[in-house]
Amino acid sequence: MSDPTGDQSMSRRDRLKREREARILDSAAAVFASRGFHQATIRDIADLADVADGTIYNYFENKLDLLVGIMARIAELEQLPRELLDALQGDAKEFFVVAFQERMGRMEESQELLQAVLPEVFVNAELRQQFYLQYVRRISRLLEGYLQAQIELGHIRPIDVPLTVRVVQAMILGLLVLRILGDEPLQSRWQEVPEVQATLVFEGLRPDCWS
Repeated sequence: MSDPTGDQSMSRRDRLKREREARILDSAAAVFASRGFHQATIRDIADLADVADGTIYNYFENKLDLLVGIMARIAELEQLPRELLDALQGDAKEFFVVAFQERMGRMEESQELLQAVLPEVFVNAELRQQFYLQYVRRISRLLEGYLQAQIELGHIRPIDVPLTVRVVQAMILGLLVLRILGDEPLQSRWQEVPEVQATLVFEGLRPDCWS
């Protein structure tokens, strides 16, 4: 997927702003991975990004906002609405596989970060609520709209859209947790997971699905 920072119509000022924001997120990810979310400080992140502490607040309100920004980038959340719109006329299973292969690759690259911050999300009530509202629910709503549109187009059968979306999201989260716990098949065959998951979702396990 193309990087929006490469847009030739973007002004030099906007490109520099995007580049600085990306550098801050890269630095925050590195600090969170090495120190954990709770122990990390804005000063640590600013030092690594080679910017003043105050510069970070021009882009992000606090550490939570940084974390949500990092997770949104891993999930390529900014591009997702356009991808879902473009995918409506294509094959749903093929889109699922391609989209999740790329995102699981990003998750693989960010495993140390996820391993450091996910426990904080689970135990910190405020962090958990904000993480859910700003990240998880946003993705849920986008996917719900996509599935509902696919149903209306007759590309997939009528289903319980909200629950289906959450089952798929839960599968992804569960797979990620198993990988972090050291599950060998997932660690060695991570790139194959989207195809297996898509087959389960779109074709099921019944033998007549293979006839």
